Amino acid sequence: MRRIGGAFLIAGFVAVGTGLAVAQDASGSSSSLGGGDGECKMSFRDALRMRESSGNYGIKNRFGYLGAYQFGPKALQDLGYLDNNGRWTGKDGIRTEADFLNSPEVQEKAQTEWERLLDARTAGLAGFIGQDAPGCPGVKITQEGIRGMAHLIGPGGAGEYLRSGGVCGTAGTAGLKYRTLDGNGVCGGSYLCKFSGCADIKKDMSKNTCDVTMPMIKGINCANYPTELRSFCEQTKPYLMTRAECDAAESFAKRAPKGPNKEACENLTFGPGTGSWSFVLACSYASEAPADHDGKPNPTATWNDPECISKLKGMGVEFREMGHYSTGRLQGQECVVNNPVQYAGGAIPFGQVLTMSCDAALAMEQFGQQLKALGVTGYYGIASTYSPCRPKRDKRGNLPGTISGHSLGTAVDIAGLKVGGRKVSMDAMLKPMTPDGMIAVQAKNIACSVFNVVLTPAYEQYKGVFGHFHLEVTGGKQNSCK
Repeated sequence: MRRIGGAFLIAGFVAVGTGLAVAQDASGSSSSLGGGDGECKMSFRDALRMRESSGNYGIKNRFGYLGAYQFGPKALQDLGYLDNNGRWTGKDGIRTEADFLNSPEVQEKAQTEWERLLDARTAGLAGFIGQDAPGCPGVKITQEGIRGMAHLIGPGGAGEYLRSGGVCGTAGTAGLKYRTLDGNGVCGGSYLCKFSGCADIKKDMSKNTCDVTMPMIKGINCANYPTELRSFCEQTKPYLMTRAECDAAESFAKRAPKGPNKEACENLTFGPGTGSWSFVLACSYASEAPADHDGKPNPTATWNDPECISKLKGMGVEFREMGHYSTGRLQGQECVVNNPVQYAGGAIPFGQVLTMSCDAALAMEQFGQQLKALGVTGYYGIASTYSPCRPKRDKRGNLPGTISGHSLGTAVDIAGLKVGGRKVSMDAMLKPMTPDGMIAVQAKNIACSVFNVVLTPAYEQYKGVFGHFHLEVTGGKQNSCK
């Protein structure tokens, strides 16, 4: 593994984890990266921030990448925040990693400088702009697409991806310096497809919908209504809304916490629209679960489904097929994960790459699609396959003669959900009448419609010891929702 332009790259690794399906043949070339967004609902900056970190300025990933845009050490050196020895320079008052993570304004300034640098370093690729984007039919390459790809895999990797015609893996001839995958195995082409549909939307935050709607209300002429409705118009018109009521509603909506789609919704109304905070508040919590890419209804999770891989691809999920995978032996029996895959979530990102059976991955994707309707943007405390192989356990300890679903790749544990920029613990379901408790109960109901076994902190054998959800696919061999 080596670092290029602020991204770690691994050769020969199939893309996992950020929402666009990638198929790879023996030569390493990609056959499809999905259709892209076509017309992006966000500006390039907003879309990149949501893709990299779900808008979390304080995050640090497992490779040590920092902030909302996931800056790597090399990028921070290029921007002057770190010296060649990896020490913070004090630029913009940033003297520690914590300073950087706690400074959204500095991160935005750094991203502006980084985009200018990426555009300069990819100037030689301008000839590709306007051409068909490899791997995503119907999408034309734009400057934003090239910039997004260079952000992920470095300018050199972006160039090799385009010049090779869209190879995901080792591009070009023997001895080539660059690779076209990042450290999680995500193909640079997925960012090309994603961001070629995004533009630099200019938002005017001074717009006020009351300046537009109130003249419209006052301009209603009841004389233009049919005779039978004219009296009704005269009686109800004064009650439609006053300017004070409109301003009060907008003031409340501006202060209220927003949902996960805040940036996209701001772009829609403060960009070409009239500028309504009430619209942003309602729109920000709207569900945007990804549609199936194969045009068929969501498949039902089963047990050792031979069609699971094709179904997972049809849902637009990036993942890596692993072949034979064992977590060890228990009581003379090998614990084999059937149809194992590695993936990092699609509808809702895991924040890490997990190994599990394809059946469990399919169920997690169905679960994630439905959770988005609750405003869920991420998980925390999530775990899947355990090694070495071990028995099931409850608060009394291990249960002899059993094998844990985690050792077979069929189970996932989740400690909590990220909703509206905060964490909701699954322990909250022990207080179901609280706001967090209601979310946890709804999450349980959704889980029980997808998984065969759902064990929660309210389960008698978990109570007081385990504060997480245990979600398992058993193919009907066991069924419980506790």
